[in-house]
Amino acid sequence: MNTYELDDYGFPKGSGIFETVKSVDGKLVSLNRHMRRAVDSARALGISIPGEEDIRNEITKIITANPHSLGKLRICFGNNIFSATHEKYEERTETARVNFYSETILGSQHKRFPYDSRFAIIDAARDEGFDDSILFNAKNEITESAVANLIFYIGDEWVTPPITAGLLPGVVRAIAIELCGVKVRPVHVSEIPDVESAFLVSSLRIAQPISHIGDMKVKIGEASLALQAQINAHSQPVSVG
Repeated sequence: MNTYELDDYGFPKGSGIFETVKSVDGKLVSLNRHMRRAVDSARALGISIPGEEDIRNEITKIITANPHSLGKLRICFGNNIFSATHEKYEERTETARVNFYSETILGSQHKRFPYDSRFAIIDAARDEGFDDSILFNAKNEITESAVANLIFYIGDEWVTPPITAGLLPGVVRAIAIELCGVKVRPVHVSEIPDVESAFLVSSLRIAQPISHIGDMKVKIGEASLALQAQINAHSQPVSVG
């Protein structure tokens, strides 16, 4: 594999798509789902990617050369770009505090780099004492956070916004919908006062409970613990193969 010049966030200079995969003792969480998404995005965007065997061989080589008991595998594809890195990852055990981003943003259905604009949202949230920001579209419908999908407990039902609202179809989001009973429907910002519990879900954090939305405290109760356990049970690491 070629060595690429990296930007400030560790992405190859240029543009393309990427996948971030959690590793546990050299095994990967939901790699097949990540690869299916990458293949679909590459096809839609006209990006040529290596064959599956070449990708898996490179992943095995990178993980073996850079072992971590808990790691973050990042795979990047672009025109004349194929990059893989494996870094140590620190598990998130705390709850998350989120605010609202001040501007409407329409997210992409493809996980694309450069990713500077999303990291800038995170930086702005942290400057205000939060971990991330909830984004919304021109209809004031909630979409996602800067780097995660959102799941809300409203009216005794777990719901997540639809892809058509303008968000990335996340791997853990798909698991929650397909295997954990989470429903898909538009969520308007006016419904936030009705949110009883909430999660940020992503490939690294898996399911991180939200403790506050702005100044509003949300509950982490039996319903949250049950959903978190379900999502974790369906997000177990497997060998690269």
